[in-house]
Amino acid sequence: MRAVRVAGLECISGLEKLTSSRVSDVLDAYEHALLGVRPRARYVVGNDARFFWLPIQAMPEWLGDWILEFMTKDTPIPAVIKKHQ
Repeated sequence: MRAVRVAGLECISGLEKLTSSRVSDVLDAYEHALLGVRPRARYVVGNDARFFWLPIQAMPEWLGDWILEFMTKDTPIPAVIKKHQ
């Protein structure tokens, strides 16, 4: 069987530096969402979300888009996405 190479995998590998490997935090959030008496609408899991993604979400859309574009400007764009642009 031949291994299939995913075109956009290089983009994702750069984001791994920002994420945490603590799966227990995610499982705790799932458990609370399913079994909690008053589940929240959104769960912020991990320090990467608390200190990076949450402030970007609170910014004006144009500013958050500019920051994310600036951070990923050197990453390759998958051919599938280029066809749809």
